[in-house]
Amino acid sequence: KKSGKITIFYKEDGLSGNEFQDRTSCQLPNGTIIFGGTDGLTIFNPDNININHHTKLLLEDLTIHNQLVHPGKGQPVEAILDSCKEINLSHDQNSFSISFAALDYGEYQRTHYFYKMEGFDKDWIDAGNNALANYANLPTGHYTFKVRITQNNNAIQESSIEVYIHPAPLNSWWAWLFYTFLMIIVAYFVYRNSKRAVIARRAARQAEIDKQQEQRTNKMNMSFFANIAHEFRNPLTMIAGPVSQLADKTYLKGQDQQLLYIVQRSIRRMFRLVNQLMDFNKLENDTLKLKVENVDVIKILNDICDPFEFNVKQKNITLSRIGMNDTLMAWTDRDKLEKIVTNLLSNAIKFTPTEGVITIAVDLIQKEEAQKEIKTLITSHDTFYVKITVTDTGKGIPENQLDNIFRRYYQLDNQTKAIINWGSGIGLYFANSLAKLHHGYLKASNRTNMQGAIFTYIYPINALSYTEEERKPIKGEETFIRPIKRHISMSKIEKEETNKKDDRPTILVVDDDTEVINYMRVLLSADYNVRTCLDANTALQQMRMKEPNIVLSDVIMPNKNGYEFCKEIKQDIQLSHIPVILVTAKVTLDNQVEGLNVGADAYVTKPFDQKVLLALIRSQLKNRERVRNILSQSTTTNEEIAKALSKQDKKFMDELYEVMEAELTNSEFNVNRVTETLHISRTKLYYKIKGLTGQNPSDFFRNYKLNRALQLLKEGNNTISEITDITGFSTLSHFSFVFKKRFGISPSQYKR
Repeated sequence: KKSGKITIFYKEDGLSGNEFQDRTSCQLPNGTIIFGGTDGLTIFNPDNININHHTKLLLEDLTIHNQLVHPGKGQPVEAILDSCKEINLSHDQNSFSISFAALDYGEYQRTHYFYKMEGFDKDWIDAGNNALANYANLPTGHYTFKVRITQNNNAIQESSIEVYIHPAPLNSWWAWLFYTFLMIIVAYFVYRNSKRAVIARRAARQAEIDKQQEQRTNKMNMSFFANIAHEFRNPLTMIAGPVSQLADKTYLKGQDQQLLYIVQRSIRRMFRLVNQLMDFNKLENDTLKLKVENVDVIKILNDICDPFEFNVKQKNITLSRIGMNDTLMAWTDRDKLEKIVTNLLSNAIKFTPTEGVITIAVDLIQKEEAQKEIKTLITSHDTFYVKITVTDTGKGIPENQLDNIFRRYYQLDNQTKAIINWGSGIGLYFANSLAKLHHGYLKASNRTNMQGAIFTYIYPINALSYTEEERKPIKGEETFIRPIKRHISMSKIEKEETNKKDDRPTILVVDDDTEVINYMRVLLSADYNVRTCLDANTALQQMRMKEPNIVLSDVIMPNKNGYEFCKEIKQDIQLSHIPVILVTAKVTLDNQVEGLNVGADAYVTKPFDQKVLLALIRSQLKNRERVRNILSQSTTTNEEIAKALSKQDKKFMDELYEVMEAELTNSEFNVNRVTETLHISRTKLYYKIKGLTGQNPSDFFRNYKLNRALQLLKEGNNTISEITDITGFSTLSHFSFVFKKRFGISPSQYKR
């Protein structure tokens, strides 16, 4: 039977050989075919040959790194390989072998193997009769291993299994996700840092430009102020000369003479400030020169201290001098020494409390002791040094700020709460710069046994410590003011004012500048009782003991400034009715708004016209007297009173009127009842009612009852006897007596 197919057989299929002779074949009648060849005859009947032979193909074993893998849980294969659906290999098991076999041992020579790892191999690999597939360093991924067998060039069986090679933990998908996220973060930080670097470079360039601009501006400003300061000297000289001549006149007495003394001291102060400004400009331009001469240092120091005696007495401070009764000759620049010590004493006076002590001491020390003090290299020429110390009993200096207080424009805290270097912030910087110019050293420290600051100034006294140029005679013009003669002391004026027994209004002046205090006392003492304080805390204590009629306060003061002082007054129920006038050198509109916002009744800038100030004081006192008159005739806080009173005072009067109205019929009504209801002490109640109405509480309560009685009489709805009961008077006769005494007419006459 013809099938139309050709099947090729070889010696492995049962032939005698693979070579046959030409014309040596025949077919027998029964269909048997005979072929003759070099190896003998091959005889077969085609009908008896089965070409569709079925052979089973099995996957046998898995070997990893030449180690046979036994099936089990957690192993690459969990059962025998042929029954598994997949092989799971880790990243370090990627070199392995898979064995397979065809289950037809009789046809062994005729079985031909082909295998392929889909996803890795592109073509089938011919393994011949070798039933083993080897793979080394196979990449991670998902593959399908396939194997098949062929006979007579026909594929008769194929088998496959899934192979998974899992990546290393550091090469897994979530690891790569983390790497991507990390790279994004790194890229972001690199970008941000690079952006910051660019911004920082731009800021640095801008800062350098701003610094250069600031230096140019500062130089221009310093030059301008130096020129202005130089121009000040001429008019100051023209003022100083005539004032000194007037001060010598014998016909000037009392306040006139005292005013001249105030002018003289102010002129001296102006000269000192002008000279300091000019020297400061020279320091900045490095043109300030040192000119030393052999002089008596102790005499110079005593001359410096003498003018300060007046200021310390006004503040009740003791100025103690140690080692200043002898003579000490030293090469010294008189001008520089005076400016250094003056700055140190001014700071000490500014921040030493009332009844404190300031000590200035001078001593001659040797090189070794000076070395211990300053801890810097000292030249061999400097064998002896002058040591000047200024000690106070103020608050001292925070330890972490000791190295900063000599910096230019540096102030501890701020202008109104500074502990040291209060004001412009250049005083100690200027003094330290002058000390260095004098080949000396200025050091700040704190007292160890008690509160207070110590400033130590050390400089060499030998001629060889200074250059020949520095020892040349001083050339140039110096301006001197003759010493001030005090024929009349302020204490004498205070005593005269104290001895005057009158009912003049009391003014409390609060200012840390003793010269301003003195001027205010001279200006106001003719018409008012003047009390003075140098700081806000002391002023508050005095006000609570004895209330003034009005307060004049500076703004820039240490510890507590004028704004805080005014705010505290206006928030104190005992003191809130007292008018406060801020008198200050802070002249901007914002300063004035801030002062008025904290409750100040008026704001006056320095320099002020004395007529304006006196008129303002009179106006405030008249307004206060007008409010008193209205309150003494009122029974409620009407619109007129509400406008004249502060919110706190209005609230107090509303509560007081409410209490008095509730107790109107009570004939036993007294101060105790009010203090209990309003939760206020008797003393505060007395001062508050006295300050607001000018009457003591008992009189004010009685007048309130009479004012209510007057209202009831006007209404005409009650008899006089009923009104007597309603207003809490015990008898009709007593009511008629006090009514007539207050209004000048009896109740019956008023009713008619």
